[in-house]
Amino acid sequence: GNWRPFMANGPDGSFDSRYVWVMPNPITVGDELWIYYVGSNRDHDDMIDLAAAGKRKSGIGRAVLRRDGWVSADAGLTGGQLTTPPLKFSGTRLELNAATGGGGSIHVELLDKDGRAVPGFSRAQALPATGNSLRMPVTWKAGEDVGRLAGQVIRLRFYLKDCQLFAFRFRNPARKNDQ
Repeated sequence: GNWRPFMANGPDGSFDSRYVWVMPNPITVGDELWIYYVGSNRDHDDMIDLAAAGKRKSGIGRAVLRRDGWVSADAGLTGGQLTTPPLKFSGTRLELNAATGGGGSIHVELLDKDGRAVPGFSRAQALPATGNSLRMPVTWKAGEDVGRLAGQVIRLRFYLKDCQLFAFRFRNPARKNDQ
């Protein structure tokens, strides 16, 4: 497969070049997750990284990840689609935690319980969401207010191009405590 480690070793010669041991329970600081780890330039056979010139190195490091950045739905320039299972929401605005490339965009279509586009929230009405944000508002030609659909069963269909979609949420930005 096409896999890679979540946290790879550091570069040759660094304190974490041969292993990293991640501590449990990342800490949320603002819009970031701080992940502390122990690293060493010695492997499990006690062999020191040759680039370290025979010096043992170890230390504690901090990796930083965007909030909800554990996994993403990724699409290249050829694009892709993702449709959610049925859901109900509360709030008045849909926000994305996403990052788009230079030619990237995300269009969101809201579907009713039967899988039909909700009038005013179709792909044709969707404006492209672009950029790199944890709170990217989704907008259609009629605006961003989705409050009239709150409590109803809907699905979201994402049309993705050159982007990473980490998460989405509905919120009420008028309430100061709704972070």
